[in-house]
Amino acid sequence: MSHPRRIVAALATLAVLVAVPATASAAKSSSKVPSAANVQVHVDKATKAVKRMQRHARLGNGTAVAKQLKIARSQSAAASRMARQMAGTADAGRQSVTAAQALTLAGTQYDQLVESITAIVDQINGQVQALVANAIAPTLAGKQKIIEVLTQLLDQVPAEARPMIASIIAALSVGDADEVVNLDAALDTGTLPSDIAGIVTQALTMATGILDQAFAAVQAIVPMLPAAVQGPLSQILDMVTATVATIMPAVLSTVTGLIDTVLAALPFAGATAGSGQSTLGGLLGGILGGGSESLPSNIATMLGGLLGGTSGGGATTPATAGAGAVLTSVTGLIGSLLGGLFGGQAAPAT
Repeated sequence: MSHPRRIVAALATLAVLVAVPATASAAKSSSKVPSAANVQVHVDKATKAVKRMQRHARLGNGTAVAKQLKIARSQSAAASRMARQMAGTADAGRQSVTAAQALTLAGTQYDQLVESITAIVDQINGQVQALVANAIAPTLAGKQKIIEVLTQLLDQVPAEARPMIASIIAALSVGDADEVVNLDAALDTGTLPSDIAGIVTQALTMATGILDQAFAAVQAIVPMLPAAVQGPLSQILDMVTATVATIMPAVLSTVTGLIDTVLAALPFAGATAGSGQSTLGGLLGGILGGGSESLPSNIATMLGGLLGGTSGGGATTPATAGAGAVLTSVTGLIGSLLGGLFGGQAAPAT
């Protein structure tokens, strides 16, 4: 998945709501002045460090992994502090939406970091492996803190921005289970030293616990989401809320991929160059995207076509299909898929 692309997409979409450029030159002000542009500076540095960390992990260069991990964590934390500071001083208008932009940047960066370190924890060894393993819990907590601040902003942002912010919260919270899948896979290898396995097991428990709480939290903001997805998401959330810890990681990944696909197909009215319309399709799918790849067959394409009006082949949903018929089709597909998943595949997580 492309993290830089997803960040730009999220910023560009929120920028429509505040009528300002998605990015601005940080050179015009001190790098310590809270702004979305300066949050972006920290995010860019963290992103580069994460990419280097992944490359060095593949090459087995533990010293370089440790160095880049330190940079990635410090820059991600700096982005978070600045974004949360913006949220703490924002007014109830444009400033609150700009703060949401900054929080989205910081949140996607934390997601990138946690996904990366959970993926490489079984690729390295020695003291560096312990450093990576011990970084997982603080990174999960850092991402969760950003989601909490974004949720607090919901009552503060203008009414027209709430569906977008609520959709971002949903995507950041439950649109991806990669860290759970990665941690479970690392434990399944059976090659982790006992002390590292203990740390990873605790991190897995924490990750599933956070996701379990997130399903319940998102269920509470479903009424703020666009009407087109309230029904489908409620159906998914009703099925899995409070049961995350008992779902196999592979099945959980498919469920979150389903949520990701529904959110990615959301249409939003707004201005984009040349078209007069702005769609969330591909944008929220990018915020925590990639989950739709875990869906069987062509479910992602079918849902995208029904909700967003297009299919993977460019065909459009017939204009004669009313909103009720479309939602009936969507909920039917979701019901069929979830029925298969929970009709014998749900089992205690390992």
